[in-house]
Amino acid sequence: MPIKDDAYNKARDILAKAGSKSAKKSHMKHTGKKGSPDGHGKSLIEEARADGVDEATLAKAEKAMGI
Repeated sequence: MPIKDDAYNKARDILAKAGSKSAKKSHMKHTGKKGSPDGHGKSLIEEARADGVDEATLAKAEKAMGI
């Protein structure tokens, strides 16, 4: 199921504020109504985990994306 742009961008902001370097480097999504594949959101989470973001923040970002 595609992730809506607003949901991805919200999760990206959560992770960037928590110190994820990869989230800070990622681009805002603007696909219109098309959305992004789940894999993009899962990659964002895994990269933030590797950056040392805590599990509670990761869970908040996952919830924001619905994954």
